Amino acid sequence: MDDETAPARVAKLDPERFTGITERTRYEDFLSVGPASLAGRLLRMFWQPVFVSENLKAGRPVRLRIMGENFTLYRGDSGAAYMVGAICPHRGLQLSTGRVVGENIECFYHGWTFDGRGQCVAQPCEQKSFAHKVTIPHYPVREYLGLLFAYFGGGDPPELPVLDVFAGEGFVELREELRPWPVFTQIENSVDETHFNFAHRRTKFDDIGMNKAIPVLTCEETDYGLIRRGQRGDSVRTGHFFMPNWSLSSIYEHKKGWAEHLVWRVPVDDASHISFMADFIYKTGEDAEIYRRGQAAAKERLAGLVPAMKLVEQVIAGEMHADDIPADRPDIVMIQDAISCVGQGATRDRENDILGASDRVVSLIRRLWTREMRALAEGRPAKRWKTPRDLRTTKGVNSQ
Repeated sequence: MDDETAPARVAKLDPERFTGITERTRYEDFLSVGPASLAGRLLRMFWQPVFVSENLKAGRPVRLRIMGENFTLYRGDSGAAYMVGAICPHRGLQLSTGRVVGENIECFYHGWTFDGRGQCVAQPCEQKSFAHKVTIPHYPVREYLGLLFAYFGGGDPPELPVLDVFAGEGFVELREELRPWPVFTQIENSVDETHFNFAHRRTKFDDIGMNKAIPVLTCEETDYGLIRRGQRGDSVRTGHFFMPNWSLSSIYEHKKGWAEHLVWRVPVDDASHISFMADFIYKTGEDAEIYRRGQAAAKERLAGLVPAMKLVEQVIAGEMHADDIPADRPDIVMIQDAISCVGQGATRDRENDILGASDRVVSLIRRLWTREMRALAEGRPAKRWKTPRDLRTTKGVNSQ
C-alpha cells in the first residue's frame, strides 16, 4: 500500500516524516509563546499585526497584550503610531493611562515622559533631571492594509512583506476576532482543506461544491513557507502559507463573491490569539456600497443573536449539538471552527496524533516549525524566508 491508501499505517511506522518530533523539540514547545520560549522567539522574528489602524485614536493610548507580554500603543499628533513598554519605570503605573503630548507619552502619575523610541525626555518633579539615563523598550511600527504591525525581535527588522494581489480594483475589508484557543491550533485548522467536508456542512461551501468531494492534497516548501493545493475533480484550489503564522487563500460568500483572504494568527498568550483578517473584495462603485450595507445588516443581526462563543460552550458541554445552530447565522463558519478548535483542549498532546495523507499540509507546517525552533535552540541560523510580491491563488470549485 502507498501513502494515499494507508495513511494510518505510514504515520505509525514513520513518525518523523509526519510529525517532525525530535528529542530536543517537542510539541509542547508549540504551546508557549512568551519571550523565552522557542515558539515565542520564532514568532518575534517576523512582523506581527497588533491593531486596526483606524481604531487607534490620536491622544488615546491603549494597552496591548501580545505573545504573553504587555505593551503600550499610541498615536502622536503627527499621526505616527508608536509602541513602547507597558509600564513607567518610576513607580510602575501602566503607561496606557497616560497622556499623549506631541509625539511623546506622559505618565499619568508623575509626568515622566517618553518619546517613541523609549527615551525618557522629561521628569518634571525632579530637581535635577537624569532623564537621559532612563529608557523603556520600544518597537518599530509600520502600517499596511489598514493594520498596524510591530516588530518584537530586536535589532534591524526584516522587510515588511507586501502582496500585489491587494492592489487591484476593489477594496480591503478588515476584521479582527479574539479567539480563546491556542494559536497553533488555529494555524493547523486554517490550512486543513478536508475539514470543509465535515465541520462546514450546511454552509456556503455546499453551494460551490467544496463539500461534494474529498480533495486530494499536495504541498511543498517554498522560500516563504509552503504552497498547498486541494484538487476536487478537474478543479484545483491553491493557497499559500507564510512562515510562521499567516496565509493567503480565496474564499467565497454569496454577497461577497470570490475574495482574497489574507489572515494573520497572532497569539495573545498561550491559550488565546487574535485573528487579523484582510479580505480583498472585487467590488467598486455602487456594488461596493450595496455590499457594505449588507455587511452592516449582518452585523446588526448578529448583535441580537446568542453570542457565538456561548453556543460553542454549549456544544462542547453536550448541552446542544452543532447541527442545532441555525445555518443562516452570519458567523456560522467561525462557530464551526471554534467548536473544532476549542473541543481539542488547550494543552492536548500532539505527539499521539495519528496523521495520514489528508494531513500532509499540517504535517509539513509542524516540521517547518520544529526545524526552525530546533535551530534557535541550538544557536544556529534560521531560514531566511522571502515573500514574493506577485503570489496568486486559484479559487477552485465553480470559480468561473
